[in-house]
Amino acid sequence: MCQNHVIQCECKRSRANFMNLRDLLPPQILSHLYCPQCSDRVTFNPETMVKDNGWILEFDMEAARVFLMSEGVPGKAITPDFIFDQGYFTWNGFTPTEIEDRMKEREEIMKLAKVDRRKFMEELKSWGINRMERFKSEGWRKTANL
Repeated sequence: MCQNHVIQCECKRSRANFMNLRDLLPPQILSHLYCPQCSDRVTFNPETMVKDNGWILEFDMEAARVFLMSEGVPGKAITPDFIFDQGYFTWNGFTPTEIEDRMKEREEIMKLAKVDRRKFMEELKSWGINRMERFKSEGWRKTANL
């Protein structure tokens, strides 16, 4: 089971929810997190960093290689993109704030369940479809292959 890890960005204005595949990598593998408000202060290094929709994640690649190679992942395959895209350390959901956002959005829809069950089911279905389309149109990395 994967745990949710909440990590605050460098400027302390934002936080993000992370999960990691089979909990192989500890949260400390993320050495720095930059939100869209503070990511312009850092020079992007593709050897240690991943970009996603204004966010930059910087990994301790030396430690990541040690952990992942001990699990049989070939060293050449271990890049920041691999770590993020293969789920070894990635958003918990499609965006860094999806957990909170989803709960707020669903809360509004759930109110309909007591009033109009049919409308509730319609809204729930369209909400699920529309939010995925919204994520795609906003350019979130994890929706690129959907």
